[in-house]
Amino acid sequence: ESVKTVLTSPENRILIKRMLIKCADISNPCRPIEQCIEWAGRISEEYFAQTDEEKRQGLPVVMPVFDRNTCSIPKSQISFIDYFITDMFDAWDAFADLPNLMQHLDNNFKYWKGLDERKLRSLRPPPE
Repeated sequence: ESVKTVLTSPENRILIKRMLIKCADISNPCRPIEQCIEWAGRISEEYFAQTDEEKRQGLPVVMPVFDRNTCSIPKSQISFIDYFITDMFDAWDAFADLPNLMQHLDNNFKYWKGLDERKLRSLRPPPE
């Protein structure tokens, strides 16, 4: 009932649509683990390439944490989840009830924390 009340206002509908677009844009940590890992790798590689190119051209490095020689992908994912994802998706979940997304978020956060606790910097643990 409260959702219907919120949706009666055109301004609220616009705000909800904007929030949905933003959440969709940064939702990788809310995907199933294999998709999350794959896209974290792709995004990291994009940032590594940008940093490599900035260094090659002698430009200021915009994201020094994405130096491929020193970056910890688990740490970058943990920070991203802590600073951007958790609060935003908690609010979205309170509005739209998204238990599957929130479970994926929890699983993925634990995955990245586990790698970080093992002092690993890669997308996956080494093969056993």
